[in-house]
Amino acid sequence: MMKKKKSSSESLPPSFLSLPYDIVFNTLARISRTNYPILSLVSKRFRSLLASPDLEAARSLVGRPEKYLHVCLNLNNNNNNLNPNPSWFILSQHKLIPTPSFPYRHLNSSSVVSTDSETYVIGGGLVVNGSKKRSKRVFRIDFKTHQWSELPNMRLPRKEAVVEVMDGKIFVIGGCSGKYSTKDENYGEVYDPNTQTWEPTSATTLDLPNHTKQQHDTRSTRPSSVETENNLWLGAIVRNGELRCGVWFRWSKVVGLEAISSNYLISVTNSCHDKSVVVWWKTNYAEECKTEIWCAQILIEICDPMKVRGFIEWSQSVFTFQGCHDSDELLLHSALVTHEF
Repeated sequence: MMKKKKSSSESLPPSFLSLPYDIVFNTLARISRTNYPILSLVSKRFRSLLASPDLEAARSLVGRPEKYLHVCLNLNNNNNNLNPNPSWFILSQHKLIPTPSFPYRHLNSSSVVSTDSETYVIGGGLVVNGSKKRSKRVFRIDFKTHQWSELPNMRLPRKEAVVEVMDGKIFVIGGCSGKYSTKDENYGEVYDPNTQTWEPTSATTLDLPNHTKQQHDTRSTRPSSVETENNLWLGAIVRNGELRCGVWFRWSKVVGLEAISSNYLISVTNSCHDKSVVVWWKTNYAEECKTEIWCAQILIEICDPMKVRGFIEWSQSVFTFQGCHDSDELLLHSALVTHEF
């Protein structure tokens, strides 16, 4: 007598979603957020679970939020004013791990600022019919949900503006063209995330000197600020391929970096630790047509106003991509973001 064939429903093992919800959320909470975009493609049910406040509560029980360095790279090897596909990465365990990239056309000279898990990309420069213009557009990425969103435009177009977060609001100072800069009400503006509105702010309502020194930019001509007890610390820059630190209004070459001195540094960014920076350089392999991105974390020690010493905490290749990248405009932006990983 032939055995009765089992139905397909009887032979299938229990699904992950059939488990109790506390087990489901506890399991998802232990998975890196970088895998969430892929998991969200499994089904609508998975997307709903990944966006659930219960998952955030489970993650808070599993681990504590920490600061991570996110960087935006120009991997297209072009010098166009518009880069349609900038790529964002998180620096974790000495490697660059891709995260959801900017879905809009990227503007050069835009400003970046972070608050908790969110990063704002503000303004920038563009070329319209051969004329250089500034942009009012503002974007936000939430690294908890890996979602980009477009926010209300600023009142005025700006580029290379100073940006700072105070009391949960985004302050944007300067960066507008000459025809606007003569009026005090155009000095700056402030964005309130609660009301999603922009309001003007003047020099009399904002202590600008205390905030311009905190401006953060990856380009070699701008300082990358580091927390320090020295009030006259001006930050770190890369000039002519060398790391320099500003102390007492003097930019001094950082000594003690002989192990990486043969490399032409192109950028410097904040690290996730106080009193240290991350320097970046690249190596092109023409025969293999590939580019390696390297970085090193440098602990800064101010011996005296005339001498600044650096200690290399680690140094290695963090990312490799196909093609020889000729431009020094490799790092477009960076941001320190607080979240679990």
